[in-house]
Amino acid sequence: MSLRNDLVLFDPKNEVGNPYEEYFLLRNPFPGEGETRFDVCSDQNDLKEEFVSILKNFSRETRRLRINGRTGAGKTNILKYFELLTNTARGAGLIENLHPIYVHRPGESYFDLHEQIVHELSALFLKDLFEKLRSNDSKAAQTHSNNALLEMMIAHTQSRTLPFAIEEERRQDIFVRWLKGQKLAVSDKKQLVPHGTPPSDITSAALAIRLLEEFLGLLSRHALCSGIVLLFDEFEEIFEGLPRSRQSRYSQDLRHLFDTLQESVFFVVATTPEPRDLGQYPAISRRLGKTMELLPLDDSVMATDYVLDYLNTGRDMYEVDRTASEHPPLQNRPKENDLSPLTRKDIEKVFNSLKEKTEEGGLDVLPGYFLPRIRERTREIVKGSS
Repeated sequence: MSLRNDLVLFDPKNEVGNPYEEYFLLRNPFPGEGETRFDVCSDQNDLKEEFVSILKNFSRETRRLRINGRTGAGKTNILKYFELLTNTARGAGLIENLHPIYVHRPGESYFDLHEQIVHELSALFLKDLFEKLRSNDSKAAQTHSNNALLEMMIAHTQSRTLPFAIEEERRQDIFVRWLKGQKLAVSDKKQLVPHGTPPSDITSAALAIRLLEEFLGLLSRHALCSGIVLLFDEFEEIFEGLPRSRQSRYSQDLRHLFDTLQESVFFVVATTPEPRDLGQYPAISRRLGKTMELLPLDDSVMATDYVLDYLNTGRDMYEVDRTASEHPPLQNRPKENDLSPLTRKDIEKVFNSLKEKTEEGGLDVLPGYFLPRIRERTREIVKGSS
């Protein structure tokens, strides 16, 4: 065989006798311990309806939502699902030009959060924004507002000296590092504004938030983004892992962030039900918005619905993959309610075993513990029959 043909040997989808293919699957469709799926989010209908309602009425509603759930309840799963849902709805023209940004690991100060937001916004829009500014009349653009960020960006576009893409990319990278609050060398600052006064380092959260507000305003004015959905995971780490002095500083900065960006950001915050020190900061608690709880698995019927959702999504992926690779899928796709290779007895056994253990501790069955066990049971059945 030629080298080109031999490369397919590295592709696990082309393994001879893929045991999952018999069940119209590329691979085991269930997440393992600690894995997060973004394309399946079962049940939680009240929470989904609340999220969609705020999205659809973005310009009129209070843009705050708090999602409560213990470890394993599916907080990360639903945030990543909301990210996909927002992007899909925007692409279909069902909502305004809203873009989701998922952030996690809030770190020790506001700048850890700020860096994640700026990174995502820059990756999505910065090149387009510079092109818009470059194509517009600079003086006319400056008359819209006394916007310090705009003035600096216009100076940046005017000082373009080399037509090479690599030079432009380097200068944009410097701009992003500056906007994130990183300390720049003097030579880098001069790259941003070669013929004017180099910008100062962003050393305060208040300044960082004001520049973020200006950045979002520019994106809206140039029809690139009318608002963002900030999906904030692991929020409780601020109030469970930081010394009280850092909590207090972070809390003040978050309050400023919520208040400053309330017109352009839909804040969705996921947290454990009772973060240890959050009660010490009622101003933050009030700003988190309506609290909704993630539902546990109440019974084997609900557990079966979860299994079907993952199986059907896995079958969809199988069909898409086979079509893309120009191989016809197997005939006779299983029906929507077909649990193959599992049976209802398999699901009930796994669920009842978990329920017995959790009830001893006064707890509920959570998806983060149920689905990995279903994954293992599926693997046992498929491998055993191959």
